[in-house]
Amino acid sequence: MKALFKSKRKTPADLVRQTHDLLLFVDRGGADVKESKREEKMMKLGKRIQQLRQILYGDSQSEPLSDACVQLTQEFFREDTLRLLIECLPKLNLETRKDATQIVANLQRQQVQCRLIACDYLEKNLDLMDVLIAGYVNTDLALHYGAMLRECIRHQSIA
Repeated sequence: MKALFKSKRKTPADLVRQTHDLLLFVDRGGADVKESKREEKMMKLGKRIQQLRQILYGDSQSEPLSDACVQLTQEFFREDTLRLLIECLPKLNLETRKDATQIVANLQRQQVQCRLIACDYLEKNLDLMDVLIAGYVNTDLALHYGAMLRECIRHQSIA
């Protein structure tokens, strides 16, 4: 009977899509939404980003699963969630920013079929480098944008 009420385990692709939708909400500002609803969405976004980080890094009980990491990475770049995450960083709380920074750094090193698809993505979206560099202006965000920028410029074609 307990199995009826358990929530279905979300796939990495599902988590990325939900995160993408929540980031779109944050990016638009959610001005037409009540404050309580906005806070609820921000909490849900923080939880989803934390779950993404856990898939990429594992936790104290388990190592990251390579299939889940590949699925997450492919969906992240397919949905253009990287751009959205970088652009929405100023609107996130500190803990969520930390997790987002770790996610972006990890995605730069994730191989999919022996290729770094982050490198291909960044080659097509070089303007993201400008966004990361501009992030240094805000001292509250400089540490996060700097860590992301360092990981991105490790790719030979981007540097």
